[in-house]
Amino acid sequence: MFGKRKRLLPDAVKKQENNLLACVHCGFCLPHCPTYSVLGDENDSPRGRLYLMRAAAEGRITPDEAYTRHIESCIVCRACETACPSGVRYGTIMEAARHDLRRLGASDMGWLARALRWMGLYLLPRRSLLRPAVYPMRVIRHLRPSNGWWRWLPSIVRLGLEMLPPPPRKGEFAPVSPQAPERGAVVQFRGCVMDELFKNVNQATTRVLAVNGFRVTVPQAQTCCGSLHDHSGFVDAARELARKNIDSLEDSNDTPIVVNAAGCAALMKEYGELLKDDPRYAARAHRFASRVCDVTELLARTGVVKGAPIRRKVTYDAPCHLYHAQKVKTAPLDVLKGVPDLDFRPLRGADRCCASGGIYNLTHADIAEEVLQRKLSALFETGAETLVTANPGCQMQIQAGVRQAGMDVSVAHVIELLDESYEKAGYYGNTTSSKG
Repeated sequence: MFGKRKRLLPDAVKKQENNLLACVHCGFCLPHCPTYSVLGDENDSPRGRLYLMRAAAEGRITPDEAYTRHIESCIVCRACETACPSGVRYGTIMEAARHDLRRLGASDMGWLARALRWMGLYLLPRRSLLRPAVYPMRVIRHLRPSNGWWRWLPSIVRLGLEMLPPPPRKGEFAPVSPQAPERGAVVQFRGCVMDELFKNVNQATTRVLAVNGFRVTVPQAQTCCGSLHDHSGFVDAARELARKNIDSLEDSNDTPIVVNAAGCAALMKEYGELLKDDPRYAARAHRFASRVCDVTELLARTGVVKGAPIRRKVTYDAPCHLYHAQKVKTAPLDVLKGVPDLDFRPLRGADRCCASGGIYNLTHADIAEEVLQRKLSALFETGAETLVTANPGCQMQIQAGVRQAGMDVSVAHVIELLDESYEKAGYYGNTTSSKG
């Protein structure tokens, strides 16, 4: 796997020396780590991985197959950062370690997982190719119940198909009737996965913002945020995508950039760190990052317009990259208060990872399945009819788990529930389609 390249030093991790030294090995992170809870190996805990990365950076160990396995098994949920009393920037260190592994040509994945990862990362920034690639997958997913050949597909392919959300519904709403005073302009980031697989959520976001008094623009030149590339260690590709987004969304008026995908916003808020060594973009990236906010963060700050009552048992699962990475903890719950008469059911371990992790649920399916089962058990306890969250990966992961478990639970974005409430309240006029 490594050959002669194993003698290369892990340079990116070496640059994280101060972050590595901040860890005091207290162990507060251990009970919060999903992979440690499943595997029970100190080397698969945040503390253990930090020790390994420091040893590799200092030349005391070689980044071999065992090292690679422990580094790649991390979901990078960043729950350890919330628990850490020393403020260790674990996510930054882990992404540096994976950058080194990519440079070394190292991986703990089989050829099919590597091929799917490459294909996904290649397609995401290329809208003209992403849609044609998704369509046949939707067809295969639709045909599944009546075709015995489904079981002959590789398990990683079946799992990926199970996670596909239903196609976007047809029809459009009439012009929105604002229900709040003018609150200024915002730029909506539409993303890649969100725009192709969750177009309904993007459209709902536009409508909800308009009802709440915001003038929404959606620049067409924007591209993939680069979060999955950064998450996987392809940092140079992430930086290039960050530059493209800065060029296309830069604004002398510092207009807020509103994002409805936790993973996207988490990285976009860190563009300054990502491009800190780029003399042309460093200052621009910091300014850009300061404008980024999650849609629930914006609505909770300005006050959300109330809609019509929805009498439904609802629970909320907090995306890791909203709760832990962005520290946005209560805003989604505040937004749900805009829907009268909800029967809200708190979810045990709502701040714990569901094991989506970008494409972690495909590349490390066994670990992800065990983590997901704990989430589904907690969901079952609530008796909820709908689980809402705020990240596409979480939505697909939990929806796939619910479907496989035969649970009668719908999974939606927080904004979709508020949008449904606004539709019932008549804020959109007549519609040519309706929600189920």
